Amino acid sequence: MMAVPPITTSLSRVQQAARADAQQAETNDKNEPQTQQTELSASRSELKARSNYSLVQAMFGGGKQGDDKAMNILYSEIMEKLNAELGEAHAITPDKVAGQAEDYWSPENTAGRIVEGALGFFETFQKQYPSLAEDEQLEQFLATITQAIDEGYGEAIKVLDGLKVFDGSIKDNAEATRSIIDDKLAAFREAKSGPATNM
Repeated sequence: MMAVPPITTSLSRVQQAARADAQQAETNDKNEPQTQQTELSASRSELKARSNYSLVQAMFGGGKQGDDKAMNILYSEIMEKLNAELGEAHAITPDKVAGQAEDYWSPENTAGRIVEGALGFFETFQKQYPSLAEDEQLEQFLATITQAIDEGYGEAIKVLDGLKVFDGSIKDNAEATRSIIDDKLAAFREAKSGPATNM
């Protein structure tokens, strides 16, 4: 006669299998919303990237108008750093700047406004450091504003590079502006202390 396994053992195996199936189904149910959420997040990120690209193109893809916006960023970043050095009373704010000419954001005009704003603080700087000799005042002042200009320029490049627009005419204009600033600061140094002598 054949031995029949006890019904309780078979029932126990069926219950275990049913529990395993239920747990698997529950896990699948939990994973499905996560998968859908992941896919939804991916499509949102893609839409956001496309939207950002369109925005950047609208802002910077329009020839001179795009160049002007980039120069505005460059100017704003540099002036923010300079204003932090100059102090609130001497800050160069938009309402202190003259009305915009057609070539307001040209490298020459942008550099001119930056340098004029910075150099206008020299006499105040001298009064703040009366114990320094005049040539030391000049060098310390130029070192202070040059560092602020460098930091602002670097921040502007990061912004424009992050927007993937730091190339072509935008890059050329930014580099030209920086070069003109250096030339104007060198001319100021020469005017105050005489031509630099090469040893």
